[in-house]
Amino acid sequence: MKIVDTQAGVGLIEVMVALLLLAVAVLGFSAMQMSAIKATDESLMRTRSLAIMRGGAETMRTNPSGIAAFKAAINGTSDTVNIDGKNITKDSCLTSANTAPTAATSCTINQLATRDGLLLKSYANANDINIGMVPGGCPGTSGNQELQCFVASWGDTTVELSDTEPKACAKANGSYKNGAECFIMEAY
Repeated sequence: MKIVDTQAGVGLIEVMVALLLLAVAVLGFSAMQMSAIKATDESLMRTRSLAIMRGGAETMRTNPSGIAAFKAAINGTSDTVNIDGKNITKDSCLTSANTAPTAATSCTINQLATRDGLLLKSYANANDINIGMVPGGCPGTSGNQELQCFVASWGDTTVELSDTEPKACAKANGSYKNGAECFIMEAY
């Protein structure tokens, strides 16, 4: 009696189907892992930008008379600003514990505020964050006390509030644009 083997090659097909299913599962897992990494990076940038903006708000509170100079330094494009005939950088106006302040190291309120703004901007840039302040205060706010708005952005998003600029953080009225990677924080 002769037995016909009708199962020839079926085992190989089963193995190939199993490998195909495993490959699809591994690709799905890889995509999920990439999403998790992107979410972690976004969370890190949000945490950094909030810390920077909180530091800026505290700096403004310590020197309320210099808010205009602080804002000008943050919104400016230069790393050196001339205030009252003195070139101010992020390293200006510093004294060590062993030396008394001199005319070369002592600074006015506006010079200190400018130095603080340049230092904050430098720290933000070192962390791949753009920082700025909204000119004229926060949109949609009014009252006796003018609120200042910090804007921190990362990636391709700019710190602008504009209805026409496609990469701006928010519209001119202060509402976030879809897909913008930024924060707006009120400070006073």
